Amino acid sequence: MGFSNSTYPMSSNDMLTSLLPEWPAWAINLLLAMTGALTVTLLMNYFYTPDDEKASAKEKSVLKSTNKTHEALHTEFNSFRKSYLSVYLVIMLADWMQGTHMYTLYLSYDVNISAL
Repeated sequence: MGFSNSTYPMSSNDMLTSLLPEWPAWAINLLLAMTGALTVTLLMNYFYTPDDEKASAKEKSVLKSTNKTHEALHTEFNSFRKSYLSVYLVIMLADWMQGTHMYTLYLSYDVNISAL
């Protein structure tokens, strides 16, 4: 992993190619595109608050009848969302890890994997 002596800074593609030399170019480009998409999504989520999250006058009257403020309901929902996503991610990770073992099992039963 050598660094060039040029006076120009390395581009992100060149840096990733030097860090991941065995990766094909299409995979590095896909990684960069997905990183960019994730960054845009996180920035939009951070800076944009949808209108449905702002309490209207009608919602405030409903919230008064339940004795909960909009902020309390929002905090409660965020807590639920975090717990739901953590369980969902664990389940998806377990499913992903199981996938490789399923192919070994199919091969042991002489199943044509290309037909799956």
